[in-house]
Amino acid sequence: MRSIQSASDAPGTRQRILAAAEQLFAERGVAGATMRAVTALAGANMAAVNYHFGNKDNLAIEVFRGVARRTARSRLARLAEVEAAAAARGRPARPVEVVDTFLDPYMTPRTGDLLSHLVLSHKVQPSPWTHAVVREELDGLAAAYIEALRRAAPHLTRAEVTWRYHLMVGAILMAVADTGPESRMKRLSAGACDPADREALRAELAGFLASAFERPTAEALAGLSANSDGPRGRDPETDENVDREEPSCPAPRGPAPP
Repeated sequence: MRSIQSASDAPGTRQRILAAAEQLFAERGVAGATMRAVTALAGANMAAVNYHFGNKDNLAIEVFRGVARRTARSRLARLAEVEAAAAARGRPARPVEVVDTFLDPYMTPRTGDLLSHLVLSHKVQPSPWTHAVVREELDGLAAAYIEALRRAAPHLTRAEVTWRYHLMVGAILMAVADTGPESRMKRLSAGACDPADREALRAELAGFLASAFERPTAEALAGLSANSDGPRGRDPETDENVDREEPSCPAPRGPAPP
């Protein structure tokens, strides 16, 4: 394993240790990356780690904070570009355009793995440091995207957009985490769907998530009722199941639209 270029100055040593830790945490996980491996890759020693970070836990916090901050800034910058380009065309950004900017870091294996690890850790085993990193580095990002999605889907209420943003993050984390030889998606699809194919994953996520912002909740649920079960229903007089006639399609009146 080639070590990261060394430098004699203390700030340079700190950055080399952070870069080495980020690489190894992404490849092996925090538990699987030993401090000996980190220092070897960084071209540093344990004394330098202790001086700059104190211990491995503090080093991990700084790595995840850096990933969260860096990805938040890059997404917000790209979101601003997308909204400006849409405004120049005289329209708001579309939901799919907003969602696609949000997906950016998750589609980069190393960065995406670390970011998803941070957010999943906060959901599964929240700790004071995950609370701090998420609150300080990601809450502002979430608020900005909720507002951007409200502009992109003005027919939805603030509550509906907030719900769907939260559910969007969950769907992304589940998809990104399902990689490797034991991928459930790959198994259930007999190999046809592989989340490790980031290009395919991005396309499917963008399409799926954008569709979530198409209709208000009440409209989407309008077909559901206690007496509705698809093409069959209940006769109001006998309370027995009966077949319903499907609405017929009107005869075409000319060529189909392009």
